[in-house]
Amino acid sequence: MDADARLRVTDVVAGYGSNVVLRGVSLHVDEAEIVSLLGANGSGKSTILNTISGFLRPTEGRIELDGRPIQGQAPHGTFRRGVVQVSQARDLFGDLTVEENLRLGCIIQGDERLGLEQSFEYFPRLGDRREQQVSTMSGGEQQMVALGRALMSQPRILLLDEPSGGLSPRFVEEIASIMHRMKEDGVTMLLVEQNMRLALDISDRYLILRDGHVIDAGSTANIEGSHDDIVRAIYL
Repeated sequence: MDADARLRVTDVVAGYGSNVVLRGVSLHVDEAEIVSLLGANGSGKSTILNTISGFLRPTEGRIELDGRPIQGQAPHGTFRRGVVQVSQARDLFGDLTVEENLRLGCIIQGDERLGLEQSFEYFPRLGDRREQQVSTMSGGEQQMVALGRALMSQPRILLLDEPSGGLSPRFVEEIASIMHRMKEDGVTMLLVEQNMRLALDISDRYLILRDGHVIDAGSTANIEGSHDDIVRAIYL
Protein backbone atom coordinates (compact mmCIF):
# COMPACT_ATOMS: atom_id res chain seq x y z
CA MET A 1 0.00 0.00 0.00
CA ASP A 2 1.03 3.56 -0.66
CA ALA A 3 1.78 5.32 2.59
CA ASP A 4 0.27 8.52 1.15
CA ALA A 5 -3.02 7.01 -0.03
CA ARG A 6 -5.95 9.39 -0.35
CA LEU A 7 -8.28 6.70 1.05
CA ARG A 8 -7.32 3.66 3.09
CA VAL A 9 -9.67 0.95 4.35
CA THR A 10 -8.10 -1.54 6.76
CA ASP A 11 -9.69 -4.79 8.00
CA VAL A 12 -13.21 -3.36 7.96
CA VAL A 13 -16.11 -5.49 9.19
CA ALA A 14 -19.62 -4.15 8.62
CA GLY A 15 -23.15 -5.20 7.80
CA TYR A 16 -26.81 -4.81 8.60
CA GLY A 17 -27.74 -5.95 12.10
CA SER A 18 -26.73 -9.58 12.49
CA ASN A 19 -26.03 -9.89 8.74
CA VAL A 20 -22.27 -9.40 8.38
CA VAL A 21 -21.45 -8.35 4.80
CA LEU A 22 -17.86 -7.10 4.91
CA ARG A 23 -15.46 -9.55 6.54
CA GLY A 24 -12.14 -7.78 6.99
CA VAL A 25 -11.94 -5.72 3.78
CA SER A 26 -8.78 -3.74 3.08
CA LEU A 27 -8.12 -1.46 0.11
CA HIS A 28 -6.55 1.85 -0.78
CA VAL A 29 -7.04 4.55 -3.41
CA ASP A 30 -4.22 6.94 -4.22
CA GLU A 31 -4.65 10.57 -5.21
CA ALA A 32 -5.86 11.02 -8.84
CA GLU A 33 -6.41 7.26 -9.13
CA ILE A 34 -9.52 5.32 -10.17
CA VAL A 35 -10.08 1.94 -8.51
CA SER A 36 -12.95 -0.35 -9.54
CA LEU A 37 -14.72 -2.80 -7.24
CA LEU A 38 -15.90 -5.87 -9.16
CA GLY A 39 -18.01 -8.75 -7.98
CA ALA A 40 -21.33 -10.53 -8.25
CA ASN A 41 -24.47 -9.13 -6.66
CA GLY A 42 -24.32 -9.48 -2.89
CA SER A 43 -20.52 -9.55 -2.73
CA GLY A 44 -20.37 -6.36 -0.64
CA LYS A 45 -19.47 -3.68 -3.19
CA SER A 46 -22.17 -1.13 -2.35
CA THR A 47 -21.77 -1.90 1.34
CA ILE A 48 -18.14 -0.77 1.12
CA LEU A 49 -19.19 2.59 -0.34
CA ASN A 50 -21.93 3.06 2.27
CA THR A 51 -19.50 2.25 5.08
CA ILE A 52 -16.89 4.70 3.80
CA SER A 53 -19.57 7.40 3.42
CA GLY A 54 -20.84 6.89 6.96
CA PHE A 55 -24.25 5.43 6.16
CA LEU A 56 -23.07 2.24 7.86
CA ARG A 57 -20.89 2.10 10.97
CA PRO A 58 -18.14 -0.55 10.85
CA THR A 59 -17.93 -2.88 13.83
CA GLU A 60 -14.21 -3.41 13.29
CA GLY A 61 -11.42 -1.84 11.26
CA ARG A 62 -10.23 1.58 10.25
CA ILE A 63 -11.07 4.02 7.42
CA GLU A 64 -8.71 6.93 6.76
CA LEU A 65 -8.90 9.91 4.44
CA ASP A 66 -5.54 11.59 3.86
CA GLY A 67 -4.20 9.71 6.88
CA ARG A 68 -6.94 10.78 9.30
CA PRO A 69 -9.62 8.39 10.60
CA ILE A 70 -13.20 8.90 9.42
CA GLN A 71 -14.83 5.59 10.39
CA GLY A 72 -17.97 5.99 12.45
CA GLN A 73 -18.62 9.58 11.38
CA ALA A 74 -22.11 10.51 10.21
CA PRO A 75 -22.56 11.04 6.44
CA HIS A 76 -22.54 14.84 6.79
CA GLY A 77 -19.21 14.57 8.61
CA THR A 78 -17.55 12.50 5.91
CA PHE A 79 -19.02 14.85 3.29
CA ARG A 80 -17.40 17.83 4.99
CA ARG A 81 -14.12 15.93 4.89
CA GLY A 82 -14.49 15.54 1.12
CA VAL A 83 -16.05 12.09 0.64
CA VAL A 84 -18.93 12.40 -1.86
CA GLN A 85 -21.03 9.45 -2.98
CA VAL A 86 -23.25 9.20 -6.06
CA SER A 87 -25.72 6.40 -5.39
CA GLN A 88 -27.54 4.21 -7.89
CA ALA A 89 -30.72 6.16 -7.10
CA ARG A 90 -28.98 9.48 -7.93
CA ASP A 91 -31.08 11.21 -5.21
CA LEU A 92 -31.98 14.22 -7.34
CA PHE A 93 -34.83 16.68 -6.73
CA GLY A 94 -37.07 16.09 -9.73
CA ASP A 95 -39.17 19.23 -9.31
CA LEU A 96 -36.08 21.47 -9.34
CA THR A 97 -34.15 22.58 -12.40
CA VAL A 98 -30.73 21.33 -13.48
CA GLU A 99 -29.00 24.42 -12.12
CA GLU A 100 -30.90 24.31 -8.83
CA ASN A 101 -29.85 20.69 -8.31
CA LEU A 102 -26.25 21.54 -9.12
CA ARG A 103 -26.20 24.48 -6.71
CA LEU A 104 -27.29 22.18 -3.88
CA GLY A 105 -23.94 20.41 -4.24
CA CYS A 106 -22.01 23.34 -2.79
CA ILE A 107 -24.33 24.54 -0.04
CA ILE A 108 -21.91 23.23 2.60
CA GLN A 109 -18.62 23.66 0.73
CA GLY A 110 -17.29 24.55 -2.69
CA ASP A 111 -17.27 27.59 -4.96
CA GLU A 112 -20.64 27.92 -6.72
CA ARG A 113 -19.43 29.96 -9.67
CA LEU A 114 -16.39 27.78 -10.36
CA GLY A 115 -18.41 24.64 -9.72
CA LEU A 116 -21.04 25.58 -12.28
CA GLU A 117 -18.36 26.46 -14.82
CA GLN A 118 -16.72 23.07 -14.30
CA SER A 119 -20.02 21.18 -14.47
CA PHE A 120 -21.04 22.83 -17.72
CA GLU A 121 -17.56 22.24 -19.15
CA TYR A 122 -17.80 18.51 -18.40
CA PHE A 123 -21.47 18.35 -19.36
CA PRO A 124 -22.28 20.93 -22.06
CA ARG A 125 -25.73 19.37 -22.40
CA LEU A 126 -26.51 20.56 -18.87
CA GLY A 127 -25.50 24.10 -19.69
CA ASP A 128 -27.95 24.09 -22.56
CA ARG A 129 -30.70 22.76 -20.26
CA ARG A 130 -29.90 24.54 -17.02
CA GLU A 131 -33.51 25.70 -16.59
CA GLN A 132 -35.06 22.31 -17.41
CA GLN A 133 -36.87 20.41 -14.66
CA VAL A 134 -34.82 17.31 -13.80
CA SER A 135 -37.84 14.99 -13.72
CA THR A 136 -38.34 15.58 -17.46
CA MET A 137 -34.82 14.42 -18.36
CA SER A 138 -33.62 11.00 -19.51
CA GLY A 139 -31.74 8.63 -17.19
CA GLY A 140 -28.42 9.49 -18.82
CA GLU A 141 -29.01 13.21 -18.43
CA GLN A 142 -30.00 12.73 -14.80
CA GLN A 143 -26.78 10.81 -14.20
CA MET A 144 -24.88 13.79 -15.59
CA VAL A 145 -26.69 16.06 -13.13
CA ALA A 146 -25.81 13.71 -10.26
CA LEU A 147 -22.13 13.65 -11.24
CA GLY A 148 -22.08 17.41 -11.77
CA ARG A 149 -23.67 18.03 -8.38
CA ALA A 150 -21.08 15.77 -6.71
CA LEU A 151 -18.25 17.74 -8.32
CA MET A 152 -19.69 21.06 -7.09
CA SER A 153 -18.31 20.41 -3.60
CA GLN A 154 -14.75 19.85 -4.90
CA PRO A 155 -14.51 16.36 -3.35
CA ARG A 156 -11.34 14.72 -2.15
CA ILE A 157 -12.72 11.41 -3.45
CA LEU A 158 -15.82 10.41 -5.42
CA LEU A 159 -17.60 7.15 -4.62
CA LEU A 160 -19.62 6.07 -7.66
CA ASP A 161 -22.19 3.27 -7.40
CA GLU A 162 -23.12 1.86 -10.84
CA PRO A 163 -22.77 5.11 -12.85
CA SER A 164 -23.74 3.29 -16.08
CA GLY A 165 -26.64 1.38 -14.55
CA GLY A 166 -29.80 1.48 -16.65
CA LEU A 167 -28.32 3.76 -19.30
CA SER A 168 -28.49 3.29 -23.07
CA PRO A 169 -25.25 2.32 -24.85
CA ARG A 170 -24.95 5.88 -26.19
CA PHE A 171 -25.08 7.38 -22.71
CA VAL A 172 -22.72 4.72 -21.33
CA GLU A 173 -20.14 5.84 -23.91
CA GLU A 174 -20.75 9.49 -23.05
CA ILE A 175 -20.45 8.93 -19.30
CA ALA A 176 -17.26 6.89 -19.87
CA SER A 177 -15.75 9.71 -21.93
CA ILE A 178 -16.55 12.24 -19.22
CA MET A 179 -15.04 10.03 -16.54
CA HIS A 180 -11.87 9.76 -18.62
CA ARG A 181 -11.69 13.57 -18.62
CA MET A 182 -12.27 13.67 -14.88
CA LYS A 183 -9.42 11.20 -14.44
CA GLU A 184 -7.12 13.34 -16.59
CA ASP A 185 -8.03 16.32 -14.39
CA GLY A 186 -6.96 14.43 -11.28
CA VAL A 187 -10.34 13.46 -9.79
CA THR A 188 -9.91 10.52 -7.39
CA MET A 189 -12.61 7.84 -7.66
CA LEU A 190 -13.66 4.53 -6.12
CA LEU A 191 -16.07 2.89 -8.54
CA VAL A 192 -18.63 0.08 -8.30
CA GLU A 193 -19.65 -0.99 -11.80
CA GLN A 194 -21.30 -4.10 -13.26
CA ASN A 195 -20.18 -3.12 -16.77
CA MET A 196 -16.79 -4.80 -16.48
CA ARG A 197 -15.48 -3.52 -19.79
CA LEU A 198 -16.25 0.07 -18.79
CA ALA A 199 -14.80 -0.39 -15.31
CA LEU A 200 -11.53 -1.88 -16.52
CA ASP A 201 -11.20 0.66 -19.33
CA ILE A 202 -11.31 3.72 -17.08
CA SER A 203 -9.64 2.32 -13.95
CA ASP A 204 -6.02 2.14 -12.88
CA ARG A 205 -6.60 -0.86 -10.60
CA TYR A 206 -9.36 -3.33 -9.80
CA LEU A 207 -10.38 -5.43 -6.80
CA ILE A 208 -12.65 -8.47 -6.93
CA LEU A 209 -14.97 -9.13 -4.01
CA ARG A 210 -16.68 -12.38 -3.05
CA ASP A 211 -18.71 -12.92 0.12
CA GLY A 212 -17.33 -9.80 1.75
CA HIS A 213 -13.67 -10.60 1.06
CA VAL A 214 -11.20 -9.15 -1.46
CA ILE A 215 -10.16 -12.28 -3.35
CA ASP A 216 -8.07 -10.70 -6.10
CA ALA A 217 -6.62 -7.34 -7.11
CA GLY A 218 -4.36 -5.98 -9.81
CA SER A 219 -3.47 -3.29 -12.30
CA THR A 220 -5.72 -2.87 -15.32
CA ALA A 221 -2.57 -2.38 -17.37
CA ASN A 222 -1.75 -6.07 -16.90
CA ILE A 223 -5.06 -7.74 -17.80
CA GLU A 224 -5.04 -7.67 -21.60
CA GLY A 225 -6.45 -10.95 -22.80
CA SER A 226 -7.38 -12.10 -19.30
CA HIS A 227 -10.96 -10.84 -19.08
CA ASP A 228 -12.20 -14.44 -18.97
CA ASP A 229 -10.06 -15.09 -15.90
CA ILE A 230 -11.63 -12.10 -14.14
CA VAL A 231 -15.14 -13.22 -15.08
CA ARG A 232 -14.40 -16.68 -13.67
CA ALA A 233 -13.03 -15.17 -10.47
CA ILE A 234 -16.19 -13.09 -10.05
CA TYR A 235 -18.88 -15.58 -10.89
CA LEU A 236 -17.46 -19.09 -10.35
